[in-house]
Amino acid sequence: MKQAPTINQQFWDDLFIQGTMPWDASTTPQELKTYLENALSNGQAVFIPGCGAAYELSSFIQYGHDVIAMDYSEQAVKMAQSTLGKHKDKVVLGDVFNAVFTHSFDVIYERAFLAALPRDQWPAYFAMVDKLLLSGGFLIGYFVIDDDYCSRFPPFCLRSGELAQHFEPTFTLIESSPVTNSVDVFKGKEYWMVWQKC
Repeated sequence: MKQAPTINQQFWDDLFIQGTMPWDASTTPQELKTYLENALSNGQAVFIPGCGAAYELSSFIQYGHDVIAMDYSEQAVKMAQSTLGKHKDKVVLGDVFNAVFTHSFDVIYERAFLAALPRDQWPAYFAMVDKLLLSGGFLIGYFVIDDDYCSRFPPFCLRSGELAQHFEPTFTLIESSPVTNSVDVFKGKEYWMVWQKC
């Protein structure tokens, strides 16, 4: 039996260096494109925590949003910056749980960050979302839910109803739908959701 890894900057740096990124869809997912096109007003302040290669950042910019993305993996940040050209300064190296921002955000975008965090770090994640998101703002993105999944390696899956336990009554679920074109590691477990902070 493999020993449980220490999931830290080095763990993620190694995966990016090796190109071992089974969560990586290499593109902006369709549900986000549809949401940006149809639902989200232009000019929102957006934060992407644990951004990885940050493919979606360009899509947010394309729709007129002011975006900052952050990851504590230096290799992830380098990979993201290498594809962003003049927007590469929108991706910064840092620990989202200890970062200091000059303003709150209208939107926080989640994709594969919560699932990358060991469960003992989840309270810090939910506290970060609540702290950084303005009242009336939206947490949008992808959540990995599976009642039977058990692993000492990412992805770390939510259980049915667990998000509501963390978010209600401060947040209201606006949208939820299963994702039909997930990468293999998330297949059958991934849901697109929109939560609004009261």
